Amino acid sequence: MKRLLIIIIITMSGTALSGQKHSSSTGNSTTQNPNSGYVNINEIQYGYGTGSNSTPYTHQFLGITTLHGYQLNIMGLHINRSLLLLGGTGVLFYGSDPLLPFYLDIRYIWNYRKISPFIFGDSGLLLNTREINHGTKIFIHPGAGIKIKILGPLAASIGAGLNIQMGPDVSRATFLNLSAGIVFKPE
Repeated sequence: MKRLLIIIIITMSGTALSGQKHSSSTGNSTTQNPNSGYVNINEIQYGYGTGSNSTPYTHQFLGITTLHGYQLNIMGLHINRSLLLLGGTGVLFYGSDPLLPFYLDIRYIWNYRKISPFIFGDSGLLLNTREINHGTKIFIHPGAGIKIKILGPLAASIGAGLNIQMGPDVSRATFLNLSAGIVFKPE
């Protein structure tokens, strides 16, 4: 019993010592997150249907979307500033009929320079306001792109991906999706 108590005390003291704050050579605290914060992305979307165009909403779409979220920089959890978690909405026109997307977006950006590549994944609902029960779809949209720094808090974003949609009648539509927009990240 005495040995067990000594092992627990040594383990606890070692844990407490390793959890102490170390001073950095730059003088910055590990609790400061200079690159964390709000991000807004406004994009123009175009989708070209790659499959059969015999069913409604499978030819092409054009629309605008807006994403609002947070750029993470949680040093203690080893999450760096490359990860963005966003929520989005907008309007996509399939001919004259609009569908309203509501979705989550995750982006990972490499090497923050003048031109930075990124990958993303979107998933959510496409709400058909005219036929909510039979026209609403779910979608997934993986892709990649580049972010080009303009000046200060503004950057341009250009991306491409594959947008896969599925409705309640088990009809599936696939689109080659192109997007271009402006990224706003306050400094």
